[in-house]
Amino acid sequence: MLLSGIASGLLADGALNDKEIRFLEAWLREHDVVATAWPGDVLYSRVEDVLADGRITEEERAHLVETLQHILGGSLEQPSEHEPVNQLAFDEDAKLNVDGKTFCLTGDFVFGPRPRCIEKIAERGGVVLKGVTQELNYLVVGARGSKECKHGSFGTKIEKAIAYKRAGVPILIVRENRWTQALQ
Repeated sequence: MLLSGIASGLLADGALNDKEIRFLEAWLREHDVVATAWPGDVLYSRVEDVLADGRITEEERAHLVETLQHILGGSLEQPSEHEPVNQLAFDEDAKLNVDGKTFCLTGDFVFGPRPRCIEKIAERGGVVLKGVTQELNYLVVGARGSKECKHGSFGTKIEKAIAYKRAGVPILIVRENRWTQALQ
């Protein structure tokens, strides 16, 4: 993903200076396909907010660094294979009900292979969909990530779920551990 490469480059020296922030704004403006889709739109909005008054505070700089690190999947100093790249998308406080609800799974699960996950949802009265639709209640992201996550991509299921959420569809994006808690 192009945005991940830009974020990596900007944070390569461990700092984010004013010139780099202005470069990021110009780059996002030139690449509206990135700046208008998640997570680029979140970043672009934050950059615009930082530059709105013409000066960049250390608090604003730190917030942008944190946002870029979330896009990359964590700090460059302490990267983690298990930390989700798509941290900005999660509904952290979601309460899950399985019975009568629809689920879609993405990524690899610590709980077990995907067929086992599907079986456990079905045993509790839930239905698993193959893709993200407007009828979806929960997109569950496996704790072990996926090939896309490990290479800085967010995956089409997450991007589609976010697009639906923005259109007012009440889809919740949850981590595997939230889902396993609902199974108990």
